[in-house]
Amino acid sequence: MRFIAFLIVSGLVFCGPARSQPIGEADLLGHIEILASDAFEGREPGTRGENRTVNYIATQWAQTGLRPAGADGSWYAPVTLVERRTTSHHVAFASWPGGKQVGIEQSEIVLRSSAPSFRKSNIPVVFAGFAPSGPASQSVAGKMVLIPRAPLEDSNDIKDFRARKRQLIKDGAIGVITVIDRQERWSAFERFFRRESTALSGPDNHAVLEGMISLDQFSKLARQSGMAATVLLAERDAISVVDLDLLADANVATSIRSYVSHNVIGKIPGTDPRKGALLFMGHWDHFGICRIEDPQDPDKDRVCNGAVDNASGISLLIEAAERLSNEHHDRDVYFLATTAEEKGLLGAQAFIENPPVALETLIAVFNVDTIALSDKGQKIAVIGLGEAGLDQDIEIIAAQEGREIDRSGNSDSYLARQDGYLFLERGISAYMITSAFADQERLKAFINGPYHDVSDEVRDDLLLTGAAADANFHVALGRYFASTVTYPGKATSGETDN
Repeated sequence: MRFIAFLIVSGLVFCGPARSQPIGEADLLGHIEILASDAFEGREPGTRGENRTVNYIATQWAQTGLRPAGADGSWYAPVTLVERRTTSHHVAFASWPGGKQVGIEQSEIVLRSSAPSFRKSNIPVVFAGFAPSGPASQSVAGKMVLIPRAPLEDSNDIKDFRARKRQLIKDGAIGVITVIDRQERWSAFERFFRRESTALSGPDNHAVLEGMISLDQFSKLARQSGMAATVLLAERDAISVVDLDLLADANVATSIRSYVSHNVIGKIPGTDPRKGALLFMGHWDHFGICRIEDPQDPDKDRVCNGAVDNASGISLLIEAAERLSNEHHDRDVYFLATTAEEKGLLGAQAFIENPPVALETLIAVFNVDTIALSDKGQKIAVIGLGEAGLDQDIEIIAAQEGREIDRSGNSDSYLARQDGYLFLERGISAYMITSAFADQERLKAFINGPYHDVSDEVRDDLLLTGAAADANFHVALGRYFASTVTYPGKATSGETDN
């Protein structure tokens, strides 16, 4: 019934003013060539490349007819970021009571602090699983908490890990140390952690101490406490807080830099904003000048241009904004280009913490990321399918647009690794819909090749057939959900009518 009704209604709607021309590959390529050029220096937040990027996006959106929706009537919403890098650290553990030292390999535990210098002795050490916090006797205030890592392939574990870590910080933990539960993965995680870490400014976003410890060293601590590391890690969902009967002495020096980056926000005003709003989003940032200069080859490529990830997504947002801004809509339609996605979805988090529109009024959120990977335009991956409340409507639009939804589930592992997931965590319907993630062969080739590398740049073999089809699909999404005729529903996260 819903499908037939939509076809009838869409016939009435589409018989109105002539629609603008469909988005083509050349339309997208023009923006990608600019955003992924060396002149934009890899679009790293806090650099000259950022200034050029956010100005380009704002200028393009202004030309399409969008109105600024950032801070104080501008296009920009400031996002204060704090970058930290450990310069030295040492930690020692001893049993309590008794004071017996536990031999720890300092190379297999890494720490950083929220202040340039941190030194403290006799810090109680506990282990925390993902079960709800127990009674007051299990308080983590003032303690160093060891918490199991969430595997990237399990989106539910990632969600639980993030939520648990935030709760531990809120509850006053002096340190949150992640246990890397596979010893063979330690080297990769350790290298990653020793790089600069960036977080939003504010005490709620990081603990006084943060770090990682290998499985081997965690096992030593557990044995000293009369426990088995394998049991603690296996039963983590049933464990709240376990006292390890250990005290830690920590001495950490950290290099800290604070700087301001920006989200870019535009808006198409609707005729009846009481009916809610729609949000399209994608991240503009990449890794900047990501390689050190080679004295033997000064002309060697050093810029991570990010053509596919995510100049392609921003190009879609620019072109979709142009098509939709020339039409009348019942609901407000917002466009958001986020900063610092590559640093941990930070721009999206900042938007959620200080949104220009009440989050509970959002009908739907559509994130666009890494779309230029497929030469096919029919099959689409719907990341968020089964997680949000608009599956039936997505299927209606897919049928109308002649698109086939990929039902393999291969793309589900990316759910928690993209900006839209932060909205899903808050009960807001959010999807990432793209042909790129339905083409697993090319997606894996990209992930194992140009992804986050200098080779992700505009080349002759850049695939835009699927990207153009995806861009037009997002225009169809905008028309459908911005209309109270085709979508009369309310936001799934709350009421929208006054």
